[in-house]
Amino acid sequence: MSLIVENEIKWLTTSVLPQILRSGRLLENYSESLAETFQVESIDINVIGADEAYMLTICYKAHIKFQYAGQQHQRRLVIKKTPKILPKVYDSVQFDDLFSNEVGFYVEILPLLQKLSNGRFAAPKYYHSEIKPNSALLILGDFAEDGWRMTKDRFGLSLEHARIAVKYLGKFHGYGYAMKHNHKERFQELTSRLREGRYAKESLNHEWELKHKASLKRAERVVATYQPQVDKEFVRKFQLLLYSYIGYGRQRVAPREPLAVICHGDYLRNNVAYKYATDNSGTPLDIMMFDYQTMRLSSPMMDLCVFLALSLLAEVRYNNFDTLFDDYCNALFESYRKHSSISLPAYLNRDDLMKEYIRILPYAVHITCYFLFSLVEPPTVSAEEMFNTELSDLEIVQTALKQGGELVDREIAHQIKELYELSQLHKVQIDEDIDTSDWIKDACKFITETNWI
Repeated sequence: MSLIVENEIKWLTTSVLPQILRSGRLLENYSESLAETFQVESIDINVIGADEAYMLTICYKAHIKFQYAGQQHQRRLVIKKTPKILPKVYDSVQFDDLFSNEVGFYVEILPLLQKLSNGRFAAPKYYHSEIKPNSALLILGDFAEDGWRMTKDRFGLSLEHARIAVKYLGKFHGYGYAMKHNHKERFQELTSRLREGRYAKESLNHEWELKHKASLKRAERVVATYQPQVDKEFVRKFQLLLYSYIGYGRQRVAPREPLAVICHGDYLRNNVAYKYATDNSGTPLDIMMFDYQTMRLSSPMMDLCVFLALSLLAEVRYNNFDTLFDDYCNALFESYRKHSSISLPAYLNRDDLMKEYIRILPYAVHITCYFLFSLVEPPTVSAEEMFNTELSDLEIVQTALKQGGELVDREIAHQIKELYELSQLHKVQIDEDIDTSDWIKDACKFITETNWI
């Protein structure tokens, strides 16, 4: 079902915009005595489709022209809403948790970041939000108005884009550690309100569970085809470790001290925007992130691993890994020293962060197995249609095994090769600190008896 533009215009005009006006966020000089002078003149809506970004929500831009106190004004907003889906599906996606995290970021965490950065932390302006049973929405300013835009490529970003992104991420985590040490009680208060947006449920819905299992089989096949030098027992260990999406994910994202810090949780091309040089060279100059729905207190390597795995291809990531890792670390250390009243702690050093990166890396590689094909070959239907379409088990499995083609196959295989090499080089076990006892028997049976490849 496509968005009914007329309904959205009516809803914005009669319900939402008057609320934003009364909040004082639409106009800085708002006065209740002049409320009756507010009049919406026109609203133009532009839907953000799958060709621009993969989304589980309905998103559109609204260009609003209105009058207030006899003067003309305009605002460009981005409206993000949950699709109309069955309550059980809505609950399984954890939309309430996701929107709660994002609203919490804009209302509570962002002001603290702005204070630390002297107002230089780039973020969309917050206008309005609603979280109700089985529906949620968020309205922000359109960052394109300030010159920010997403990359044309949905994946496979250039080295220039990657270096800016990892430096920014290091700076962001530096802010987080500074907050943690300078404002310990406030930091604990804010992070205690974050909800786990991926692993709070005890199980996945059937389609996602099947897709997850099939992605592990795809990993086995493509490594054997494209990277046969990788030890088969290592690949088996990877499959056993990741067999339980909830069990592994919940343990791996759990905050462990002393490294735990505020993480974006989904730092990849879909959720960042760049500013570019005005000379038409396409040179990226700056970056900002958005979509804070999966924010969590976790390892900073969670963000770095996910970005490098999902936003870059091996040609850039593998050939420039040390440069990218050093860029991140140097930005983190510099940001912390600049904004913290306490000297750089001993645990924030390159060697320990590298070992932590390797411990977290299976998490990101699995997301590649499970999600990269959706970036390479995005869905052609809306989020609502996607959620409300029932697929057969065979269709689900075949999609997870084949979608995205050879490009995805080669990338999955190469990432497991990278994981293997780093694990061997730095003597880090990929199952370190993970208890697999709850699923190891089922995992062994699945690997040996299920023949999807």
